Amino acid sequence: MIVMAVRWYFSYRLSAANIRNLLAERGLDVSRQTVADWAQKFSVLLAEASRRYAKPLGRRWFVDETYVRIGKKWAYLYRAVDEAGQVVDVLLREKRDVSSAKAFFAQAIKRRGVVPDEVITNKHRAYLRAVKQHAPNAKHRRTGLHRKRALTTKPVERSHVPVKDRLRAMRSLGSVPTGQQLLEGIELAQAVQRGDVRVPDRSKPSSVHECVRLGVATFSWMALGLRTAA
Repeated sequence: MIVMAVRWYFSYRLSAANIRNLLAERGLDVSRQTVADWAQKFSVLLAEASRRYAKPLGRRWFVDETYVRIGKKWAYLYRAVDEAGQVVDVLLREKRDVSSAKAFFAQAIKRRGVVPDEVITNKHRAYLRAVKQHAPNAKHRRTGLHRKRALTTKPVERSHVPVKDRLRAMRSLGSVPTGQQLLEGIELAQAVQRGDVRVPDRSKPSSVHECVRLGVATFSWMALGLRTAA
């Protein structure tokens, strides 16, 4: 039931109160806060487990940052996707600066075990130093969204959309640490839906219904791995 609640929370535009009510319909009485606590706790654990079952990551990274509401203030969400659209990593920071850009590349490379050969970013100057430090041999292309004949940051900017849609239903995040936990869960749900995370011995789904069932099986498989490791 916990895994199901967490999957619902990150996959659909449902509030913790919505999920509390859905669980009550199934005979499980929990509070809204309990649902929120489950989401925060298991998002990071499941996201970490998912990286063991992720598709091989490409070495061309499209990197960008976008705005996210934290209470009454704005924070900055750093994200990257590879050439196939798979999300490399995400990092929520209070500031849009060199330190944040460097922290993003350091975390992404450590978590994924891959150093990019090519990095495409916007013209934010912080990326110059971040790429030079963490991917010194990579070709760094500085571009934008509205270029007609060259590489653009469109792949990563398009990938912001479903994440921002899910966040909109949450209205705002409580803090940067809590926001990071929830964003990792949202990205995990998106990765499962795209087929970037697959459990072993499962054939490729041939219909939307099979895709949904595969998503359920993927979350259950990762949760089973957590239980076994514990």
